[in-house]
Amino acid sequence: MRTASGLRQMPALVTARPIDYGDLRLWAVGGVLLDDSLAQHLARLTQAQVTLVSGENELARAGTALPPTVARELPLGDTATVRLVFSRAAAREAEEGVMRAFVLLAGLGGAFAVLLGLLVSRWMTRPVEALTEGARRVAEGALDVQVTADATGEVGELVRTFNHMTSELKATTERLVASERIAAWQEVARRLAHEIKNPLTPIRMSLETLLAAQEARHPRFPELFKESAGVVLEEVDRLRRIVDEFSRFARMPKPQLAPVDLSELAQSVLALYATPPEGIQILPALQTGVVARVDRDMLTQVLVNLVKNAEEAMAGKGGNLRVRVKGTDTDALIEVEDSGPGIPLEHRARIFEPYFTTKDGGTGLGLAIAARILQEHGGKLEVGGEPGQGARFSVVLPRAESLGTVSAR
Repeated sequence: MRTASGLRQMPALVTARPIDYGDLRLWAVGGVLLDDSLAQHLARLTQAQVTLVSGENELARAGTALPPTVARELPLGDTATVRLVFSRAAAREAEEGVMRAFVLLAGLGGAFAVLLGLLVSRWMTRPVEALTEGARRVAEGALDVQVTADATGEVGELVRTFNHMTSELKATTERLVASERIAAWQEVARRLAHEIKNPLTPIRMSLETLLAAQEARHPRFPELFKESAGVVLEEVDRLRRIVDEFSRFARMPKPQLAPVDLSELAQSVLALYATPPEGIQILPALQTGVVARVDRDMLTQVLVNLVKNAEEAMAGKGGNLRVRVKGTDTDALIEVEDSGPGIPLEHRARIFEPYFTTKDGGTGLGLAIAARILQEHGGKLEVGGEPGQGARFSVVLPRAESLGTVSAR
């Protein structure tokens, strides 16, 4: 190869082909130099870094390849080797682009699937939630609940069955309540007739005795009249008490609620028993600040009845009468406990029924009235204590805010 500095030996790829021309044989020789121009040409064609190598010598280099790269070598006979270095940056970028697109599509698909699942689950669970809410309201006493959620298939059949059940339940309950009410008033009428009939017998006997003594002009008539009149007046008073208690039970007024400090109310009731019967000791334990919204007069009637019953349970034997006022986060409690014989277990289920009594001469309306008063207040009356070791009656009421907080509003 001729250069500016003279002739230079350069490696080349050479090929020769014989050509016969008559008797002559000519050789056509051609080739390409392994120089920079060839390397640049190959670099343009392959978009790679091209290096021409002969043995250990680098003949020419052209082009660039950004990392990451991959190399290939192509032998050019025994003379030289073409080393190609390809850049994988574009392929990597394309792969990353495809991956990003795949991740984006997968995320969108997942989000769509979740949204669709939520919509489907909401559509499927709405009737179940409506049934759950309906069952809760039925448990709270709303027997006429009807579920209006649209549903098909087995869930729809369940909704229709539930609605039919509540309709039947309401009708059955109304019939049952009516029957129980009739039975209860029949029992009250029977017991009331029995209670009234008992005083009539001694009244009739006393009057018959007086009539017989008057007709016989008995010399002891004035004395007999005095004795019989006393019996008649006593039985008439008994009839009046029975009628008064029955009237209070049958026509109990609506309570007039107001915040009341139960410890102060208990103190005012215990002041009525400042001198208890001999042998009975009253032991109060009154927590201050326990407030409930009650009708003061009606709750006073309850406490007076409970304290009176406790004293009567210990009459003749004496004992301790404990009155406690205490509160929890939700309840206000008043406990009246005696050390008398207690309430037998077999009687506790009926202790608050009208006209059920274990006391001689009792009407059985006192505890029934007390229990009903507390029901009107949203509370309850509970009985406890160990039989033979005394009875404990607990007044449980919803606790209200303190009087100071109420008055500040």
